[in-house]
Amino acid sequence: MQSVIDTTEGGARFFDGSGRDLGWATAVSQRSPLLGSLTILDVTTTDAGLTASLVSLDRKRLSVKSGDGLGASYNFTWASGYTNGPQIRIQGVLASR
Repeated sequence: MQSVIDTTEGGARFFDGSGRDLGWATAVSQRSPLLGSLTILDVTTTDAGLTASLVSLDRKRLSVKSGDGLGASYNFTWASGYTNGPQIRIQGVLASR
């Protein structure tokens, strides 16, 4: 089962551990966890800068914010990313709330 960040109002915005804006995605969906406590997101974007930033993630901090502020947000203690067909797959451990 997948849950989808509400992307009707501008998609989702991504930030690195320093709060630097990495770019936006048109769609983000959360996959059911396969590996214990890892959170897995599938990201769809045409933003080349965001794509480059996400596929170069290797256990780095990452925040994902819904574009309209109403959808889900994620704050990763660490996340890694890689290309998964036309999407980018992010997996990592969420920060404690």
